[in-house]
Amino acid sequence: MNRDKRIAAYLLSSIVLLGGLSVDSVNAQSIVTPSNLVTGGNQLVVPLFKSRVLRLDAPAARVSVGSPDIADILILRSTQLYVLGQDLGTTNVLVWDEEDRLIGAVNIEVQHDLDNLKAKLFELLPNEQIEVYSTQRSIVLAGQVSSPAAMNAALRIADTYLAQIGTAVEANQFQQQQGMSMREDRAVGEVINMMQVGGVQQVMLEIKVAEINRSELRRMNAQWNSIELNGQWNYGGVNGGATFPDVEFTTPVNGRLPVFGSSAPWGPAIDEFAPGDMGIQNQGLFASFLSDDTLFNMALDIAKENRLAKILAEPTLTTLTGEEATFLSGGEVAIPIPQGDFRTTFEFKEFGISVTFLPVVLGSGIINLKVDVTVSEITRLDPGSQIPLQLGTRRASSSVELREGQTMGLAGLLNENLREGVEKFPGLGSIPVLGALFRSQDFINQETELVITVTPHLARPMQPEDARYPTDNFVEPSDAGFYLLGKLEGRAPRSTGDE
Repeated sequence: MNRDKRIAAYLLSSIVLLGGLSVDSVNAQSIVTPSNLVTGGNQLVVPLFKSRVLRLDAPAARVSVGSPDIADILILRSTQLYVLGQDLGTTNVLVWDEEDRLIGAVNIEVQHDLDNLKAKLFELLPNEQIEVYSTQRSIVLAGQVSSPAAMNAALRIADTYLAQIGTAVEANQFQQQQGMSMREDRAVGEVINMMQVGGVQQVMLEIKVAEINRSELRRMNAQWNSIELNGQWNYGGVNGGATFPDVEFTTPVNGRLPVFGSSAPWGPAIDEFAPGDMGIQNQGLFASFLSDDTLFNMALDIAKENRLAKILAEPTLTTLTGEEATFLSGGEVAIPIPQGDFRTTFEFKEFGISVTFLPVVLGSGIINLKVDVTVSEITRLDPGSQIPLQLGTRRASSSVELREGQTMGLAGLLNENLREGVEKFPGLGSIPVLGALFRSQDFINQETELVITVTPHLARPMQPEDARYPTDNFVEPSDAGFYLLGKLEGRAPRSTGDE
């Protein structure tokens, strides 16, 4: 009586939760003679959380299952076994007759219910050729799909299926209340993607990089020095620096006074006064005055500069969908790196405009494009210091979706640097007009604007005869055109065809 109730409970739970029983499985194998047990040729595949009925050729009195956590076995009749898949994995069943003789064995593999997953994939993606396999606790999707969007949809459907399986496992819907111990490591696997995307998957990127660099410089640097030698007094002034060598003579020389109580000279050697080097970078005025013991030199470095730079690059990059493409307009600078064995190695650091593109072809001709832009410039270069190089860097990142032939623009990369400095003699440098002789000042204003546009196209290979080169239309000049007219390029011959 208890055995009948147990069988009925299993049948009822399978009908309610999993949509019914398979009475006669097409995968069921008959029990064979013991001589065939060694070959292991009998195998029964059971879907997870579903049941199968295995028919026997000979009556069975007793059965034993290797792992009750994977499959549960019940004897319905002497020639029928009820097999319920409880967990993913493999096990085997041994069968004895009434005389306690081993009459056969069956290998049982519990797999994912692939029929339901295949039906759902065909319902939602009828035009895709997707193959589904079960391996251990994971699911393998193979075949060819038409677009990355279809691939992502198939992966999401399979992930949803595994999530439902995990919920059912955690709920222990098939756990018996008595006489069974459930495994605690019944975690579901993962979806293994072996699908391939067919069709055109190469993306050609037409890129335009436009940069305008404006700079304004205003500078006025007054440099002068003056010295007066008058008897026992030596005096003067400088605007631009000076040095005074120390006195190291043992006796007074050239009117220098000794230290009181000593014959050693004292103070700087005024007559060996060495002013700083004066210079004019571009435009300026200079003057010099010499009279008896008076010397006066002056140089005014006055400049106003306005500079404009235009940088335009139009590269074309081709890459596969999902693969990065990189463009660099700039250069590399070598940075010395001291090593522990008194050697020095060099690391090259890129600077300039660096752009990285990541295109992904979606369905219906839509292209997902991610753009990363880095603009760097050398702000300090001092090879003799511990930090020989400093780079100023600006970064921007954007991700958009657009159709083939549409253009996206990345603008707003503005940079403005304003620097103003004044060095002056206290008091005298603040006098109107004449105070300009006692101060140095400069004003620097730099503005940079960068715009980048990208136009993606689906790239298709061309025939060799369709290729065009920049040298196709070049014609060498004739001797008369080169020597007499100074031409570097000849004229293409006119077509003689009918118009």
